[in-house]
Amino acid sequence: MDDLRNILAKTDLFSGLSQEDLDTVAKAFSEKKVEKDQEILVKGESGQTLFIIESGSTKVHDGEAQIAQLNAGDFFGEMAFFDNSPRSMSVTSISPCTLYKLEKSDFQTLFQQRPHVLQHMVSAITNRIRRQNDRIISDLKNREAELKSLVDKRTADLAQRNDELSKALTELKNAQDQLIQQEKLASLGQLTAGIAHEIKNPLNFVTNFAKLSFELIDELITSENPKEREESGDFLRQNLNKIYEHGSRADNIVKGMLEHTRANSEGKRQPEDINQICEQFLKIAQESFVLSNPGFEVEVDSQLDKSLPMIEAASLDISKVFLNLFTNAFYSMNEKKESDHGYHAKLKVESKLADEKLVFTVSDNGLGIQQENISKVFNPFFTTKPTGKGTGLGLSITHDIMKSHGGYIRCTSNQGKGAEFTLEFPVS
Repeated sequence: MDDLRNILAKTDLFSGLSQEDLDTVAKAFSEKKVEKDQEILVKGESGQTLFIIESGSTKVHDGEAQIAQLNAGDFFGEMAFFDNSPRSMSVTSISPCTLYKLEKSDFQTLFQQRPHVLQHMVSAITNRIRRQNDRIISDLKNREAELKSLVDKRTADLAQRNDELSKALTELKNAQDQLIQQEKLASLGQLTAGIAHEIKNPLNFVTNFAKLSFELIDELITSENPKEREESGDFLRQNLNKIYEHGSRADNIVKGMLEHTRANSEGKRQPEDINQICEQFLKIAQESFVLSNPGFEVEVDSQLDKSLPMIEAASLDISKVFLNLFTNAFYSMNEKKESDHGYHAKLKVESKLADEKLVFTVSDNGLGIQQENISKVFNPFFTTKPTGKGTGLGLSITHDIMKSHGGYIRCTSNQGKGAEFTLEFPVS
């Protein structure tokens, strides 16, 4: 009894009571011994008993989650004991324990004898709850400070990462702009080479006939024979006709190119004969490629429907489409020729009207494209060419031009046997 009274005197529920009150309370308790890992209270059960731990340890838990650990001098089970609610938690022994328990029926008898003990117990429980609340609030404040510090750090990290990504995106965009500019310059180089070759022939004629004309003029001036002077005059007239003819040819070539670039440098659209653009840039692409790849020969099968209607288009953009397709085809066929000496390059170009669309097909018998790469050929920067041979932007730009015209481009290929590109332009 003395041991129990001493334990009660040290317990928050009963500390401060008189010795007489402690003796009365001690008589209401009974001893209970439990083994290790023995369940003492079960969540959801009725709260008919209050416990005080004399020795050993217990854990308060909700399923597998441990909420608290109680040791000698602690009490548990008081909330359900007083308000008749189901147990909110379970309690299990961590080690062998000696407990003192108070049954509700014994407590009611104690209350009738000494009602002020109940007031003392309620006050102790209230203080305990208040301390727990203060601890919880303190923990929450500490946790809030920790979370704020963590959020601030994460925010700073994200801001730094965002700056890095923004910088990387800017650098990538600049690199992309540079590559696109290189692609445009490459196309311009091909175009210039083709035009130069086209103009070179008539200019050679102009130069040669001009030299002959100077000689004829000298003969005309120095000759005293009327017949010789008449013959020299006839030859001079013929030379001048040739000079005029070939000069006009060169002038028409320049006018034709200016016609294509007229008002189209900004993508302005006007009625265009797509067949004519296709024919012109097939010739330019072929002559340009032969100039840079001496010895390359190709058989061209052109089957263009001359009755196709004109459509609204930016001719300079459409010329880039055909220039890219023809140049790629010539490159593929030339590469195949390098490894197959019995190979004969063939290019087929066809146009027709189908389902209110202008349909152009450009097919070659070159190296072809691997099946797994067909879906990638229109992706920016994708190329199967060696480093320095291509930027991977030609077909991407071609795809964008077709899309901007409301059209479509697709690719089919049989590796080792060639590739075919199909263009579809809406008529209306």
